Amino acid sequence: MVYIVHNKDDLDQQLTLAEDKLVVIDFYADWCGPCKIIAQKLEELAEQYSDRVVVLKVNVDKNEDITVEYKVNSMPTFVFIKGGDVLELLVGSNIDKLAKLMEEHAGDYTCSIEDILDTDDESIADENAACSDSDNVNGNDNTNDNNNDNDDDGDVIFCDVSAHDEDAVLEH
Repeated sequence: MVYIVHNKDDLDQQLTLAEDKLVVIDFYADWCGPCKIIAQKLEELAEQYSDRVVVLKVNVDKNEDITVEYKVNSMPTFVFIKGGDVLELLVGSNIDKLAKLMEEHAGDYTCSIEDILDTDDESIADENAACSDSDNVNGNDNTNDNNNDNDDDGDVIFCDVSAHDEDAVLEH
């Protein structure tokens, strides 16, 4: 089951209730296309790992204080927390990477960021669709500093956090 966080106090309570389970916080927006795409898969993962993982969703438009606290600039962003410590951030809608990180962090062993990044996968930013406030969908020709090294032929989709327009999607 996925729990929708309503405010900072609610988040703090859910983190306390999680005890020693892995907590995955999904920062999303209702207007973010990639967030909508991954939502059903996230529900399935939450059910699959329900004995070891608590999945929380934070709407960035309704919970700006939480969004700022976790320094979220792109959506979807997944924050992995265990024992009150932030373990990892995943930006974008790569369901395979999300599932892999859930398994790794919910399991009995721990791994370093180097272990996770030392895979055959392209960098998380390159292979994921994400919504980012550093892109501009209002007609300006700005580039996303987080993804300037995208040298594959695939499209990466971004949404401007300030646009709040469901049709505000660019392909790079």
